[in-house]
Amino acid sequence: MNKTLLLSAAVLTASQLMAADAPASSDWTDEVKKALIVYENDNTFVNKVSFAFREQWQMSVVQPNGSNGVHLRDGASPFNSEFRRSWIGVNVFMNSGTQFHTYARIGGLPTRSTYKGGRTKRNFTYTDLYDIWLKQNITAIPGLSVKAGKFAPNFTSDFRMSNASIPCIERSYVSNQFGLDTNWGVELNYTSPDKTDILYLQLMANDRACASKKNDHGDVYRDGRGLKGEFGWEDKCFMILGGTHKFNVTESGYQALSLEYMHDFNNAYHGRRNPGANNYGFGFMDALSLGYEFKQEKLTFMANAVAAFEQQAGLGSNNVGIQLQPVYAIHPQVDLVFRYNAMTGNNACKLGADRYICNQTTASSWVDSLHAFYFGVDLYASAKNKDAAKLMFGVEYTTARKDGADYYNGWEFSTAVRFNF
Repeated sequence: MNKTLLLSAAVLTASQLMAADAPASSDWTDEVKKALIVYENDNTFVNKVSFAFREQWQMSVVQPNGSNGVHLRDGASPFNSEFRRSWIGVNVFMNSGTQFHTYARIGGLPTRSTYKGGRTKRNFTYTDLYDIWLKQNITAIPGLSVKAGKFAPNFTSDFRMSNASIPCIERSYVSNQFGLDTNWGVELNYTSPDKTDILYLQLMANDRACASKKNDHGDVYRDGRGLKGEFGWEDKCFMILGGTHKFNVTESGYQALSLEYMHDFNNAYHGRRNPGANNYGFGFMDALSLGYEFKQEKLTFMANAVAAFEQQAGLGSNNVGIQLQPVYAIHPQVDLVFRYNAMTGNNACKLGADRYICNQTTASSWVDSLHAFYFGVDLYASAKNKDAAKLMFGVEYTTARKDGADYYNGWEFSTAVRFNF
């Protein structure tokens, strides 16, 4: 009898532990999402209207190694903190296969520390539309859609992930070197009915894709934000052609290959650049991205190689880079994250792609090579909806060389709280 009771207790305890590890069928994040739905009716022209909310607050400490002679700027603090993202959005779905989406940034919040005038100062945000677009499904060809408005370019495996889903606090050097952000454009997308193949073409124009624009030039998009546009005497357009193929798809995972090509039509290249002209593209004339993704139960692995040609802003050479990123779930609500970045190219590797390093130190934005190692832990409030609310810790070590010598070595310690509903 005692053995039976002990066995029953052991089975009950094991079942309770298994239930605790398994994602709940419904939890508080589902309730929050439901609360953001303000209208839902399949029998009317407008099927659904819902609000969306995305917030990320983070802080970071930049700690360059003193041994290589690169120190913090005089008067600059190594500490940074900011509301990285603070957005409120609206989604409207119609029975015609049309979707309207927009995200508005919230103004007036204290944001990142920047180094100006010999000391660290606090900036403040602005109010504008991060994106605003209309998407129409083409019913004659299932899986085909066209989108127009202001939205994010899709280039590199990292940038194709939503900023609510990226496992690191910030995107990688490899993706951020292109300085891509939301731009006005048109996208044609085809997704196969079984979701294993995706093909897309994006034609983007204007706005703030590249940081190399010169604010003192007459043909400048003054604040680079909001609904305003400038389609002046320069060609400020670029395109992205890409595709993804998933294979070995099972209930526990999949593998995928992706290939993307990006071309800038800006007439600043091949010696035709006008003095002081702006480059609104991605900083290179052409770029290729080859990605591989692997997901199997607790392990997710992403590898991405890029090659970019005729670098513009730093007046450097071509660029070759790679990103390796495994993520392992040690618990349904805890992920371990590692990321390795490497780039090489004469004065064509953007150390300034890091959010804080070049603000706080004397380091130049462009170097000849760099390596970066990121180690992180992500804690999720919900095992079912992991992107809904999470606490993130990360440390990254970056080393760079320029003109044949060590140029920058240093640590960056960061933490962030990210919400997405």
